[in-house]
Amino acid sequence: MEAALFPPMAAHILLIFVGAISMVALVGIAYNYSLTRRTREKIARVEELERDVKILQRDIKALQDRLPKDAMPDNTDTKPAVDKAAGGAMAGNVKQEVWQGFVDDYNNLANSMNIPKAAEACENFVRNNKVQLLVCVESQKAEDGKTLVYTAVDNVESSRYWAWNVTGKPDDFAVVPNPLIEYNEELHHKGGMKETFASNYETGSFKQVQVKLPAHFTLRQGKWVIVQPGVIRVK
Repeated sequence: MEAALFPPMAAHILLIFVGAISMVALVGIAYNYSLTRRTREKIARVEELERDVKILQRDIKALQDRLPKDAMPDNTDTKPAVDKAAGGAMAGNVKQEVWQGFVDDYNNLANSMNIPKAAEACENFVRNNKVQLLVCVESQKAEDGKTLVYTAVDNVESSRYWAWNVTGKPDDFAVVPNPLIEYNEELHHKGGMKETFASNYETGSFKQVQVKLPAHFTLRQGKWVIVQPGVIRVK
């Protein structure tokens, strides 16, 4: 009978050692894979943001070209917020705008309009965020080259626009559509939406809206003025 290469005890210890090394190697491979995957996801996210920024810049430019000239105050900086996002995206470090948290919460709410208590959820959102409720009362003026006229209303269901006061800027507001209201041709053409937001709307009715960029309004001496149109997507 031939002698064993290793004594039984040594062979057993060696097997345990090899098994441990294998486990460490597997953990290392899994960790490296996780890092690679996260890196690829970050790169993909930056590329996606770059594409979104280009689309937003195009949409904002098209909508600003349609706005009446007197809707843009001479003493107000009208440079689109998307330009800042573009610089951040190119650097891979996207700085969050002051209004981003509000818009994220709004989009989550807008995705829930099919629940039984959607109206109650909107009431709570408006109250908790101290949102001001608006309607466009003279949208026809835009076609005559004049400034759109917006006025405040008292209840959520009759409003068409929600204005959130930007933190630290008492005269500046981030404005989004009322998600309770069905987006249709009348709202688009006669409710001031096509002047307030660039969108993918062409025809038909839609029950869901998502804000890519809120409209920027100012409120001075009781007068609401569009400084910069927003961008929305209906679906």
